[in-house]
Amino acid sequence: MRKQHSRFTYWLETLVIRLRDLLRPPSGVLLECGIKPGMTVLDFGCGPDGFSVAAATLVGTTGRVYAVDIQPGALRIVRCAAARRGLANLQAIAAGEIGRLPAASVDMALLYDVLHIQPEASQTGRMLETVHRLLKPAGVLSVRDHHILEARLKAMVTGGGLFRLLEAGSSGLQFEKVETSEESA
Repeated sequence: MRKQHSRFTYWLETLVIRLRDLLRPPSGVLLECGIKPGMTVLDFGCGPDGFSVAAATLVGTTGRVYAVDIQPGALRIVRCAAARRGLANLQAIAAGEIGRLPAASVDMALLYDVLHIQPEASQTGRMLETVHRLLKPAGVLSVRDHHILEARLKAMVTGGGLFRLLEAGSSGLQFEKVETSEESA
């Protein structure tokens, strides 16, 4: 993932995200992409709580949300928001700890405004490999990144052969997990 920001840079980023969430509430986006009660959701590069908290509310007490970020400030904000709202199903995880999550345990992974900050294609590839490992066989990867043109975004996600485009809509791009030869063996 990306490197950590200074406090000021992170404060500015948080302000922009809060404005975005006011203009297009995260719960509406997540409903459009198919989040339902009981699902397990991975918000990879969660930032300061917008989608993670909304997802935890939507999946309900029978679901679970893993909010993952490299920024300690983001994880603090998510933990505080979860505690304030009584969301015991929301777990904030440092990016370095994501390997501890069980394989094939996630119904939907969110990569929202994350891919544009990966400085190297190899980092994007490793991130997509991690998401692929964590998704259940019928799992869905939901991707949004307003910094990247849609055609390039599709190519970035499908280029490694791990995902196939399911749907392109107003809430973003939805990809299905492609079974690899290692999984079918």
